[in-house]
Amino acid sequence: MTVRAPGDGRPRIGVIGADLPRQLVLAAGATPVRILGSWSGAVSDEAGQLPGAVDVVAARILDGALAGAHDDLAALIVCNDSTAHLRVFYVLRILAERGRVPYPVHLLDAPRGGGAPRERFVARQYERLAAFCSAVTGTRPDAPLLDEAAERELRLGEALERLRARRRTGRCSGSAALAAYRAAATLAPEQALAVVDAAVEDVPGTPVFVTGSAHPDASAYEAIEAAGLAVVGEDHDTGDSAWLGDAVPAGDVDATISLLARRHSTRAPLAARSLTAERTAHLERRLGEADARGVIALVRELDDAPAWDAAAQHRVAQRRGLPLEARVRIGPDAGVRAAGEAAAALAGILRGEATHE
Repeated sequence: MTVRAPGDGRPRIGVIGADLPRQLVLAAGATPVRILGSWSGAVSDEAGQLPGAVDVVAARILDGALAGAHDDLAALIVCNDSTAHLRVFYVLRILAERGRVPYPVHLLDAPRGGGAPRERFVARQYERLAAFCSAVTGTRPDAPLLDEAAERELRLGEALERLRARRRTGRCSGSAALAAYRAAATLAPEQALAVVDAAVEDVPGTPVFVTGSAHPDASAYEAIEAAGLAVVGEDHDTGDSAWLGDAVPAGDVDATISLLARRHSTRAPLAARSLTAERTAHLERRLGEADARGVIALVRELDDAPAWDAAAQHRVAQRRGLPLEARVRIGPDAGVRAAGEAAAALAGILRGEATHE
């Protein structure tokens, strides 16, 4: 039996990871709901052991599934965008086969990078994704439904662009923006749009940019802002680099899938599936757009990919004359504390109270 969402009556399909083209899920009559986890909280022995050594946020996501926190979902899509998420998929697939979780689990394997062969592979993955969603909801995404979904998602994209403009001019805090991105990733576009447009406030503080691990909630940003800084941008997949508000009104099913695959190849580079050179070039562009005066890098233990970028990111910041404070291999419950320490150190440097090396 299909599980219906409260409020709009649409099935809710959960998403772990950052690679989902939301338009395909919306066109199948469902609402995509990204499952994000948190910076802090206990992890059961079972969730800690089943996937092996993984980023603690992924373990917390698995823990929630094991505890029944997502039993209202009609299905779950797991993106192969990191080793941790792939391991979580293997665990959940077995548990679904055994009836431990009450929804089917699908793997979306969409490698990054351009080129016709890779785009064809991703397009085939999207065809499988559309078929999976159709089997869950009973609605086959056709051209009119895809164009309607595109219109809904693009309206959300316009709201997110307004949000980014407000951040750059000091009219939306980083923590409020991150909460709005979370709403955009977990609600129907119309509901999310209201939340995004309501994120307006005057924000004092020195503008800074955040890189490193993705932030599943706003608690680390709140610690940064408590030090007198304002997060005006980031390059991780739960903030500005999230694949949200993007769609293609192509008027044809095959063309839509092909264009979405091409869009995927040009997305912002994320640490686990991109070269350091791509990441640093993107960071340089974003620092120019954000007009930040400093950079904070926060990398969780066992989320190794962002740590590989650290040295090159330091060089980018130095070329631009910006201080960069990094905290790498942050322990399971130390994220908020590490963010506060890095922010205090950076604030001191920006006030001239310390020398950045």
